[in-house]
Amino acid sequence: MPVRVGVVGCGWFGSAHARVYRTIGEAQLVAVMDIVEENAKKLAETYHVNHYTSVEGMIRKESLDAVSIAVTPQYLFRAAREALEAGASVLVEKPVVVSREELLELESLVKRADGIFMPGFIELFNPAVDTAKSLLRQGKIGDLLSIWSRRVGRLPKKSIGWNIGVSLDLAIHEMYVQHHMVGEPPSSVSSYTAKLLNGGGGEDLAIFLARFRDGIISTIETNWLTPSGIREALIMGDGGSLVISYPDQVVRIESADKIEQPRIRRKEPLQGELSYFVEHVRRGHDPEIGIDLTKDVLNSLFKGLENRMVP
Repeated sequence: MPVRVGVVGCGWFGSAHARVYRTIGEAQLVAVMDIVEENAKKLAETYHVNHYTSVEGMIRKESLDAVSIAVTPQYLFRAAREALEAGASVLVEKPVVVSREELLELESLVKRADGIFMPGFIELFNPAVDTAKSLLRQGKIGDLLSIWSRRVGRLPKKSIGWNIGVSLDLAIHEMYVQHHMVGEPPSSVSSYTAKLLNGGGGEDLAIFLARFRDGIISTIETNWLTPSGIREALIMGDGGSLVISYPDQVVRIESADKIEQPRIRRKEPLQGELSYFVEHVRRGHDPEIGIDLTKDVLNSLFKGLENRMVP
């Protein structure tokens, strides 16, 4: 039997979730939900499914096995709580929660829940990230020394009602990728942040500095000020470096005397992420990308924001 899924949030990314679920053989898109009924109805008509304005109502009436939650960040936890309490497995888009208090309550909910929980850490399903991790394991650049990541652009989400800063919007991606590359959370994190644009929401620029065990140093640079979007990482070892371009799904191996670029088969990260989620729901197994990784990543991010180098 296919996994019966629904989508909570019918904006651009919720619509992408609905589209991808339709391509997964083990999944059946059954319904969509949005508090704005017109949005839900429009997406439902596209895929010939039912629409709702209540998370719990959709889950119970349609007997859903799982839901994707892709709503405005400040409402992610509320929707996740409703879904978990209704008995569904849940994939929650980043940043998953917006405070330590929500994170603690989420952990408690997941421990009591019948279904599984997974964060929407989409870059972990980017084949370039998978390739870079494999190359690290193979010792292609020797011992890991440092990671530098940059994720910048000029589309402040505060203009569409996101009451968060660039850290929870963009830096979180690099934080979970760095956790993945090193294999553990950092022992110390600090940040410099600044609010430079008018309007509500949080910071528009954030730089994070972290130290991992064995002295590995990392930097994350994010802002909503750069005209063109840039998403890249530089992983440095004592025998060379790896350069990752997330959008191009390219990895370069650079050493003193040569540059190599392994062939990588392009894949849609969202396809990989949702397929992984559906497979774990189908088997009833908690995913490795689950609540423990979510806690580590968000606690690192919150720790950095609390330990600002400049007030």
